[in-house]
Amino acid sequence: MSEFQMANNRQQNLFHIILQKFLPFWPLFVVLGFVGLVIAQFYIWNTVPKFESSGALIVNDEKKGVDQSQLMESFNVFESKKIVENEIEVIKSKDVVEDVVNTLGLYANIFTNGFFNEHVYYKDAPVKIVLMDPSDVPVDSDIDDVEFSVDFEKGMVYMDGEGTPFDTWVSNPFGGSVLKFLPNGYEKYDNDKVFRFQIIPPRLKVNQIVSNLYVGAASKSATVVKILYTDAIPERGNEIVDQLIESYKKATVTSQNSLASNTLNFIDERMEVVGKDLQEVEKDLEKYRSKEGVINLGEQGNLYLQNVGDYDRQIGEIDLQLSVLNKVERYVISKNKTSGIVPSTLGVNDPILGQLLQRLYDAEIEYGELSKTTAENNPLLTVVRNRIENIRPSILENVRSQKSNLQASKSSLSTNSGKYNEALNVLPEQERIFLEINRRKKSIEDLYDFLVQKREETALSYAPTLGNVRVIEKAEASIRPVSPKKPFIYLIGMLMPLVLGLVWVAGRELLNTKVLFRSDLELDAAIPVLGELAFVDKPKEKLLVSQHKDLFIVDQFRRILTDMHMYDGGEMIQTVMITSSIAGEGKSYVSSNLAMTLALSGKKTALIDMDLRKAGVTQLFQLENDMGMSQVLNNGMSLKVGVQKAENLTVFPAGAKTLDSSNLLVSDYWKTFIAAIKKEYDAVIIDTPPTTLVSDATILAQYVDKTVIVIRHDHTPKFVLQHIDETVLRKGFEKSTLIFNGVKIRGVIKQGYGYGYGYDDSVEFQENSFLVRFKRIVQNFFN
Repeated sequence: MSEFQMANNRQQNLFHIILQKFLPFWPLFVVLGFVGLVIAQFYIWNTVPKFESSGALIVNDEKKGVDQSQLMESFNVFESKKIVENEIEVIKSKDVVEDVVNTLGLYANIFTNGFFNEHVYYKDAPVKIVLMDPSDVPVDSDIDDVEFSVDFEKGMVYMDGEGTPFDTWVSNPFGGSVLKFLPNGYEKYDNDKVFRFQIIPPRLKVNQIVSNLYVGAASKSATVVKILYTDAIPERGNEIVDQLIESYKKATVTSQNSLASNTLNFIDERMEVVGKDLQEVEKDLEKYRSKEGVINLGEQGNLYLQNVGDYDRQIGEIDLQLSVLNKVERYVISKNKTSGIVPSTLGVNDPILGQLLQRLYDAEIEYGELSKTTAENNPLLTVVRNRIENIRPSILENVRSQKSNLQASKSSLSTNSGKYNEALNVLPEQERIFLEINRRKKSIEDLYDFLVQKREETALSYAPTLGNVRVIEKAEASIRPVSPKKPFIYLIGMLMPLVLGLVWVAGRELLNTKVLFRSDLELDAAIPVLGELAFVDKPKEKLLVSQHKDLFIVDQFRRILTDMHMYDGGEMIQTVMITSSIAGEGKSYVSSNLAMTLALSGKKTALIDMDLRKAGVTQLFQLENDMGMSQVLNNGMSLKVGVQKAENLTVFPAGAKTLDSSNLLVSDYWKTFIAAIKKEYDAVIIDTPPTTLVSDATILAQYVDKTVIVIRHDHTPKFVLQHIDETVLRKGFEKSTLIFNGVKIRGVIKQGYGYGYGYDDSVEFQENSFLVRFKRIVQNFFN
């Protein structure tokens, strides 16, 4: 056989096993699937549908797309370059979302109770509830909601029987900030209609919104940011998305103005100092002219003065840059202990330093936001903290490198300025002093003019353009709900009960320690399986095939006898011993019906009950009071103890019970008796005690042609079956076979016999009424 055929056979066998295992329970699966669909429908009815509102905006990213024009940048010198990933985090930050909550008044919910769920009002709400201080709302309140009604004609809101006019501050029944009711422009409700409202702390509402919010880039290379929000009310979802964009813009402008304000303060401080220096040098010049009468200087002195003035102006610019760098260095070093706005890099023409400072500022903003809601050891917080610690050394290294370069430049300029100062020393004393005062005045004036120019540039940034953020798609809600997804809910509702049913069926049989399938016999025992006998649900007095005349059961016994060669033809088997491993496996039932079937076929048959303790055959034929085998073995009585129970069938009952059967079997009486029986009868069936209790079956095995061991469905433990080969070998049973007895049909509708036969007794089916069959189905399901 080819590998393909073997693989195909394995697949077919696996399919057959699965089909055989679960197909009998198809009514159960149909009922479970239907129940699952009903539960899914109730879930859909009880679930508020949610719609998805979507909007989009463009953020100018320094790494993507095209930057804004240099002219716009010149008017907005403090606007930092934006990175899409950073801006996404800013958009969905809790501070921005909290501004949305407070602006739209989302902390107040107005609703009425419905049959399946609550009906929440928004645009159609009778009033709008406003808090004076939204941050002053207790997290834990003693009440869940408050009932109220509205009289639109009088402009009154009634709570607990007390009226409150519109637009009037009243105490909050939930505690905390006072509130007021405002008309909402929707006055289509009756005055006696009762509404409910509840106040949710804004921070809790923020968490609810963030959990339903998605903000992300449209693609890896695009600067378009998509904003998606799911809400039960489409109009509310649209307003939340639009307001989120506006709050993000406002937060961006606020950040820029904070940086510009900090820079203006720095410039004003410097201008105040430089202005005082300028006033002092002008006073010195005026005093010197009055005292010495100096009016003009020589051309050479003017040239020297001009060169020295240029050098001093450059040194002044370097001093300004050093001052800025010192302030930046102090900010970075002391940032662990204090907080503040990133200092301006005014006058320092190094874009790398500006970018590093902006990255530090953005990281610290992100760290501050996360630290409000996450634990100190949270991995996200640790990542941001490590990023901050990695940026600071880079800034300090850059600052110190620039300071070193500036110090070198200043040293060079001071040297050159010193040369011209030496040249000026040769001028007359009055002219030299005059030139020195003018040089000081000129350098201070240049520095002051530079500060004035930068102050005007900074002032312009207080009215920045929002060219870096542009809305390209206003919020729009989906036409159909995105949740719940009905096909998915129906699928889950149908599959989950089916899976539970499969697990129940498989687990019930997997955990069962009894033998359930013929395959168990074939796998655990090397002894061949002679056949199967279906379970017969009849009273004890009707278990014989001659009494119930069930053709299906009779046919099963005939097939077994044929397979044992007990009919004419071929090598004939005359004497058969029927035994079992434990009590209750039905050996007496099997031996009695095999003997009865043989007798009905015309063979002269002897049925011997050698179970002298239980006497199961004797009880089936109701011969408990007759003499039997115990008398034969004790007294050597003749064959006359046999009782003719049917044509061609003689039953030898057990007789009086005895506990010494093993010793009796080794006597000559038994040998004489069995020899006579074999001569007198065509077939001999011997019923023996279970093999695990006494040694009777071991003694009798030497007198028979075949040993049949009965295994009962859902009764014989699996461990007994697993050791049956060892038992047969130890007991010396030759030509042993197994019969699988009492096989019950599997599944919910247990009408018929065995598993897999699908046979129905037409007479019994007609006699059973519908109510009787239904009762049997229910009993079988719970059993």
